[in-house]
Amino acid sequence: MTERPQFLLSVAACLTLGLTQSGLAAGPTVQTLPNSSVVTTLGSTPGWFVCDSLSGPTVSVMGWPDARGLSRLTTYSKANAGQFVYRDYRVGGADVGAGQIHYPLSARGLNAIGRVPNAVGSFNTGALGQPEQALTPNIVTLDSGETTGDCRWTLNTRLLGFDARRSFMVTEMPGGQLRYQTFDFADPVRPVQLDGVQRSSVPSLSIVGGRRTLSSTLETFTFQNAGYTYTVRVARQGQPAGASVTVSRGGQTVQTETLTGYTYAVRR
Repeated sequence: MTERPQFLLSVAACLTLGLTQSGLAAGPTVQTLPNSSVVTTLGSTPGWFVCDSLSGPTVSVMGWPDARGLSRLTTYSKANAGQFVYRDYRVGGADVGAGQIHYPLSARGLNAIGRVPNAVGSFNTGALGQPEQALTPNIVTLDSGETTGDCRWTLNTRLLGFDARRSFMVTEMPGGQLRYQTFDFADPVRPVQLDGVQRSSVPSLSIVGGRRTLSSTLETFTFQNAGYTYTVRVARQGQPAGASVTVSRGGQTVQTETLTGYTYAVRR
């Protein structure tokens, strides 16, 4: 597909990404998907999606394409804490077929000769058995000059974020059951078999059963395991962005980690 001067999408892709009817990216603070509203952020900058790679030692945040289709991809190294690179890409129009959606990526001085084309890979959530459980941006692959391969994506994800040492995921089943998982960057990635387009890996820590509370500014998820309490706090939509994880024992804080970037979804 040839590169287009604007970020033009099909109707199906507009529904997928929650863009304006004109098809031009509006750079929203809150992204409206068919079954959820979503905040994706890197620091305080709104983004499109987080790709926690299962194919290489990277985690990336893609910014919203502007009216020219330009978007900044920021990629963090899992092997070298704190190291990151960024590149501006032009996001081409959606290539839709057989339930798959691909957005070609191009950048000055970069090509994909001898490898898979640079692109963002998505899919039509209407093809899922439980489309109402698709809460976060449905991006399952990312191929660029900085990273390539599968992105972590599962149904019922309420929060997917990362800091310098690990990724964090909170899921909430339709009945309300919560699960907290962490994926330490120092651990080898061991993919797990999930239904359909879902993809993830064996967690470093998994806790089933927790509770959630709401204040005017925060949603909090609290989990207990082996004498430790894990408290995940994320700013509610409409509040200044921010999320953290605090580990405590016996009422004393052991550590607090501030998330560098994250996607936070609320069912509609």
